[in-house]
Order: sequence, then C-alpha cells, then structure tokens
Amino acid sequence: MTGQKTGFFLDQRDNRRLLAEFAPGKTVLNAFCYTGGFSCLALQAGASLVHSVDVSPKAIALCNENVALNAPYPGQHEGFADDVLKFLKNSERDYEVMVIDPPAYAKSLDKRHNAVQGYKRLNAEAMRRVAPGGILFTFSCSQVVDRELFYHTVAAAAMEVGRPVRVLHHLSQSADHPVSLFHPEGSYLKGLVLSL
Repeated sequence: MTGQKTGFFLDQRDNRRLLAEFAPGKTVLNAFCYTGGFSCLALQAGASLVHSVDVSPKAIALCNENVALNAPYPGQHEGFADDVLKFLKNSERDYEVMVIDPPAYAKSLDKRHNAVQGYKRLNAEAMRRVAPGGILFTFSCSQVVDRELFYHTVAAAAMEVGRPVRVLHHLSQSADHPVSLFHPEGSYLKGLVLSL
C-alpha cells in the first residue's frame, strides 16, 4: 500500500526464473532487493546462502517476511539494511551469484551522464565481490540509458576491475510488458548475465 508498485516487480519474472537455474548450492547476493523476489527464487532453487541488501529498513523487513512465507529455510537468508555500494566495499565475502537491480539512476536526459558514472561504479564494485567463476546479473531500468550505452558502461567497469568477463544472456522485461513499435521508450529494462 505504501511502497513501489506491488513490491514484486512483475517485469523481472522471467529473469528470476533464470537466476534460479544458477542458484543451486551457491552463495547469492541480492542487492537492491526491495521485497526479495530474487532472494525467494534463489532459496527455493536450493541456494546455500542468500544475503539481501536494501537501503530501506522497511524493504528489508518486507523481504524477510516474504522469505519466511515463501522460502522458509532457517539460517540460509539474512537481510541487511545498508547502502549497497558501502556494503560491497566493506564486504569480506565473495558471492558465487550476484544480482544488482538498482532503481532508475536517471529520469531525464540531462541526468544521463551521472547515471552512467553511477552504473560504472556500482558494476565495478559488484565485479570485485563476485567469486572466480561466478555469475553477475546486472540491470538498468533507466529508460534514458539505452541497451548499447548500458553494455558499454558495464564493459568499462570490467576493464577498470581487470577481470575477464563473458556475456551469457541479454535480458529484458517479461512478456507481460510488451513494447509498442511506436513507443520504443517502453523497452526500459535491460540486463546482462555475466560470467566472471
């Protein structure tokens, strides 16, 4: 009633299912977790440990509640109310699978440059915390940052970190968010699945 949309973000439905294929037996970080959609799917798929991070204590409380209802596996989930960049910089743990799905960094063209710099910093920190051989799901829902620009921004982060990175999947919103040929701005969600 008081959060964003439904709190579940139906546009990520297919991408959560794909994450579940990589999660069994793995340590998973769900950054910008909000109400924990990716966390629940990872736990249901058999992840050995899931950490959920969001700056909002209210979101973490909802995430913990959703995990308890949908993936009740004691000791396998922990929620952290923290700034994601700070959490990544201060973490001493590497994760085998990571999801970074931030809110839109830019709502208008004049904010695009700052958004690109933010995505680069975020992805560089994430790549530093992905274990060797691990998987990173990275997303942008900023409509003014198109697919090509997002791809090059993530590539720049990989060059900064100096790790070999391969693209396994190009992601988008699920089929219940169709895009009109006459409204290309409707294709707002873009993502990459990376092997590091």
